[in-house]
Amino acid sequence: MFKHLLIGKTEPESRAHLKVALLRSQLGLLCFIVVAIYIIFDSLQGIYILVPAYCVVAFFSILSIWLNRINKGFASSLTFLLLIALMTYFFAVNDSSQSGVFVYFIMIALTSMVFFGYRYRLYVILFCILLVFLFLSAYLFPLPAFMLSGEDMDKINAPEYREISFIINFLGGFFLCTAIVYFLMDLNFHSEKEILQKNALLSKTNHELDRFVYSASHELRAPLTSLLGLLDIAGRTSDQDELKQCHSMMHERIQNMDLLIKEVIDFSRNARQEISKEKFELRPVVQKILDDLKFMGPVEKMVLKLRINPDMEVITDPARLKMLLNNLISNAFKYADRQKDKCEIEVGAAVENQYVTLWIKDNGQGIAPDQQQKIFNMFYRASEDSSGSGLGLYIVREIVTRLNGTIQLKSALGQGSTFTLWLPNHL
Repeated sequence: MFKHLLIGKTEPESRAHLKVALLRSQLGLLCFIVVAIYIIFDSLQGIYILVPAYCVVAFFSILSIWLNRINKGFASSLTFLLLIALMTYFFAVNDSSQSGVFVYFIMIALTSMVFFGYRYRLYVILFCILLVFLFLSAYLFPLPAFMLSGEDMDKINAPEYREISFIINFLGGFFLCTAIVYFLMDLNFHSEKEILQKNALLSKTNHELDRFVYSASHELRAPLTSLLGLLDIAGRTSDQDELKQCHSMMHERIQNMDLLIKEVIDFSRNARQEISKEKFELRPVVQKILDDLKFMGPVEKMVLKLRINPDMEVITDPARLKMLLNNLISNAFKYADRQKDKCEIEVGAAVENQYVTLWIKDNGQGIAPDQQQKIFNMFYRASEDSSGSGLGLYIVREIVTRLNGTIQLKSALGQGSTFTLWLPNHL
């Protein structure tokens, strides 16, 4: 609420721009509060000569905040900095150097560095030159047109007023300079943190890419080598049974290659495409996956249970959710225990707070305890009998990570497995 009041509802393009926009409006608001305090303080002392100047500062402070809210950051910065520079000069001309008003020249120089940044460093240099000129002019050769006189000025130059003014100016300048330096430290800390995170992610990506290229090339070469061998056998035999067997094995090898290529495409899509969330009904999506996969397992033994309310809606990336569910449900079909009287698969979902919980439960072959931490690794197969490429569950984990969710596995060998997912359910 307070953030929207200061910078509006339009989010800046980056965290750094957001922080600068917030600082811009906060300083404008602080400037308004300081002059309001001075108006009250001077009024209590019966001093009114500086009230018009205070009102000018208050007006341009509000103007600076308004320009910031409508995404005119450069204009807002220029308005605020020029205002404070000129008004500091005006007060320095009419105030004793013992009041400490000159500290605001330092504060303005630091602020210009934050507002303009390295990209507009020329403006920072020019502004600092202007500030040095105004400082020297105020205390060495003040312009008569800016100088005030009269009974009110005698009160302002009185030792008591000067002492209080010095305290206010010192505290104001101290807190403003401290806030700006802290802002720069915070910005540097988070920028360094983001760089370290990106370097770690890049290192992880490079490592996985090397492993992926090696493993994928091996996975593709194996069925191709097998196909060449089968073609050679088929070319040298005239036995129909042997030919049929060769054709069947060729078909199986091609299906395995097709599955691997599909998984590689899924892997690439998840890694490169941006998250695109939308609201949709979950049950029809799951039902279509079940309909497409139901002939994978022992059809006569399959018992499918769908525990999803027909009107349940979720908010997530539909393409990634389909990839995720397709991998998990197809594994439940693929590793069904055909020795059992019933091969049960249950898919359910529940929405709680801002998360959707999904579970895929089966009474299939199960996974041994020593394999459960490894099955999400790239190209890892839990058994030699596995017909998959070892990419499916790795892709599942990567999708869950991209969606800022979590996944949990509970499994017992010979009893079945339950995969439980928790995914954010909001835009």
